[in-house]
Amino acid sequence: MSRRVRATVTSPVSEVRAWVADGGYDHGYPLLDVSQAVPGYPPPTLLTEHLSRLDAVAVSRYGPVLGDPALRRALASDLSATYRGTVGPDQVAVTAGANQAFCLTVAVVCEPGDRVILPVPYYFNHDMWLSISGVKPDYLACSDGMLPSVEMAESLIGDRTRAIVLVTPNNPTGAVYPPELISAFARLATDRGLYLILDETYRDFRTTTEPAHCLFEDPGWDRNVIHIQSFSKVYSIPGFRVGGMAASAGMLHQVDKAADCLTICPNRIGQEAARHGLAHLGPWVESNRHMLNRRVESFVAAMEGSPYSVVSAGGYFAYVRHPFEGMGSKEVARRLFYRLGILSLAGEMFGPGQDHYLRLAFANLEDEQVAELARRLIAGADAW
Repeated sequence: MSRRVRATVTSPVSEVRAWVADGGYDHGYPLLDVSQAVPGYPPPTLLTEHLSRLDAVAVSRYGPVLGDPALRRALASDLSATYRGTVGPDQVAVTAGANQAFCLTVAVVCEPGDRVILPVPYYFNHDMWLSISGVKPDYLACSDGMLPSVEMAESLIGDRTRAIVLVTPNNPTGAVYPPELISAFARLATDRGLYLILDETYRDFRTTTEPAHCLFEDPGWDRNVIHIQSFSKVYSIPGFRVGGMAASAGMLHQVDKAADCLTICPNRIGQEAARHGLAHLGPWVESNRHMLNRRVESFVAAMEGSPYSVVSAGGYFAYVRHPFEGMGSKEVARRLFYRLGILSLAGEMFGPGQDHYLRLAFANLEDEQVAELARRLIAGADAW
């Protein structure tokens, strides 16, 4: 077996799911699952009815490696409108979710032994794929508001640095990076001949619909920017595995080679769902955005004055400092599950220096469950 794969950590979601599968708990509480960032509500009827009318034979055939032309055109148009810039159909590709877009990017940009700057706490699948690929992460610690520093990033750049990764709204912290910070990282990447890999999987759950950045306003954006997005969360279709990436046409020509060896083409039912969503589901998306923002805000308010400290929150997530000094975050997460029925992810699962934190994801919960989550956390802290 591959040494690199064996040395890579098990997915944190798989690890905590094993706690549930193993049984051995009798806490008497209904489970509050805040472990995985997955929508707890189904896709809208408008979408499922559209999918039921598809030509089953047509969507069963192979399609183009980089996605169906109609979806690529729709995605390019959406990016251009959303960011008030210019993105062409030849600058976008459809992928099997945002994860595959990241994996394809690393495969094309990096050789084994190259280095990528990865802010900490990181999205664990990013770190896992770098490990599997033999690419070395240089961890960039985040500070106030869980934001990365451009100056600190610049100090990490070496001869084999190939890219800087940003995730905003961030997974796991929920932090939304200001447009000027994203622009500053883009300038750094351009000045130093690096790629900026910008993952905006949760862009549709911000508190504003204003553009998250102005990168696409630059006619030469595709020299250094590789943009990643997902349709899984926004249209509640994670099982369809459909996402997208924007990059130069030359970059996507290389991506085509790697994607052809993996999926041959993206899921065509998922592509139809994404195309229909871009055309028709704007009001439904907006309603969900407000709903999730209310849940996060109500949780933050409920935790004020508690032993826990919410250090960052937004999008799907809250990143919480737990009050148990001397106890590792994984042990805290285990106790929360076995004693209080709260399934969460430990901060140490998101990189070095994160042992004082927990990640909570809210899309699985109803409004009343958010209040119950806060109540159990506070009661548990008082009881321990």
